[in-house]
Amino acid sequence: MEIQHFSHNHPLVYNEEPSHESNKKAHCYGCGEVVSGTSFSCADCGFYLDKKCAETPSEMKHPFHRNHSLKLLASKPYGEGMSICDFCSKKL
Repeated sequence: MEIQHFSHNHPLVYNEEPSHESNKKAHCYGCGEVVSGTSFSCADCGFYLDKKCAETPSEMKHPFHRNHSLKLLASKPYGEGMSICDFCSKKL
């Protein structure tokens, strides 16, 4: 099974278990955790998403921001430390 995820240009292939072809552990590009179960991966470039991150919706409603939907971005829109949360005023 393949999916096309908004965060990656290539199709991602469904994996029941992580590949044990090498000693290197794959990290999820969504959450940064080591992939330990069901995942999706790109055969072309080694991009991985665990099942939880692959199934996260790209858009959602949040009670703190009722007027508009929030969109999950594949990368930061600004440089490191440039974004500030409008709710808590912390640097992102």
